[in-house]
Order: sequence, then C-alpha cells, then structure tokens
Amino acid sequence: MAARSPTWLFEHKKNVHSQTGEDGIIETILSSLDDRDHRCIEFGAWDGQHLSNTRNLIENGGYHAVLIEADKARYQALRDVHKKNNRVVAVNAVVGFEPHNGLGSILAQTPVPADFDFCSIDIDGNDYHAWKAITAYRPKLICIEFNPTIPTDCPFVQPADPKLNQGSSLMALVEAWQVERLPVGQRLAIQRLLRA
Repeated sequence: MAARSPTWLFEHKKNVHSQTGEDGIIETILSSLDDRDHRCIEFGAWDGQHLSNTRNLIENGGYHAVLIEADKARYQALRDVHKKNNRVVAVNAVVGFEPHNGLGSILAQTPVPADFDFCSIDIDGNDYHAWKAITAYRPKLICIEFNPTIPTDCPFVQPADPKLNQGSSLMALVEAWQVERLPVGQRLAIQRLLRA
C-alpha cells in the first residue's frame, strides 16, 4: 500500500462552525479512535458557536462538553446558547499556566475523565503555557492555536503573560509534544495515523 501524502488530512477540511477546516479534520481523526468517550473541552470558547472547534461535535456527534470562557459577556452568551443542553457545562474562568490554576483544577470540578476525546485550546497567545500546565488529563486529540507567521523552523514561545498575544511557533508545540506530553505508545499511534 502506498504511503499517504503528509498533508492527507487537509483533504478532510470542512467548516461547520470552525474557522479553517478543523471540523472535518477533527471528525476524521476521532473516527479512527476505537475507545471514544464522546467528551470534549474547549477553552477560549467565546459563545460556543463563533469559530468553535467543539460545536459540531456537540450538535452532530452527541458529545458532552465543558466549555470555558474567561470574558464575562462571552460567557453569558455561551450560557444562553447552551441553556437547554444538559450535555454542556459552561464555565466562566481563566485557564492559568500552573497546575494549581490550570485546566486540571477547573476540570476536577466536572465529570470529565482523565483521557477524554478532544481538547481545543484557543486563548490568543498563551496557548502553549496553558497546555503545558495540563498534567492530570490526557486528551486523545488536541487542537491548539499557534502563530503561523513564525517560521516553522523557529522554536519560539512567548513569555507566559496574559498581556501578550504573540503565541508560539508550530515547532515549539511539536517539540513539547514529543518530549513531554504523551506516553511513547500514544506518540507512536499518532505517528502511524499521520503516515497511513
């Protein structure tokens, strides 16, 4: 069997609510998992609709979700959008950069298992730092914002500062993922999926 192109996932790009085709790519990857629990998390959730990476999973995939938004007005809109959906927990919180104030401390107050299906991180700048603070949870798939204007061969990470929104480079995220985030078995499974 011939190897797939390194960009084969782009063939599955589709926007239902997402910004740049994430909905289709996320569906494709999740459909390849055998042990899905149909739980997702999004922080930087806005109103739960606008450019959402989880809305399609909630509406069309039957997913349970924890949607986290720091801005009070956006959080109120998020609550209004999902007020009749008992599968969605809306949380008004800032996801910090340390284990004591990071995503894990917020999720500990919800019924989310440690190895839930999908996590979307989009907080405009400090995504890398918020991601590195996740210690007790191991999502099977993560979609994380990076700065595409930084060359891919540059391992740049902005300082952990909410006043900045330079973001990080793709290379920095890949290096952190390879070194720290996943057990070897999960890394190998993802590498096989990407090469298939």
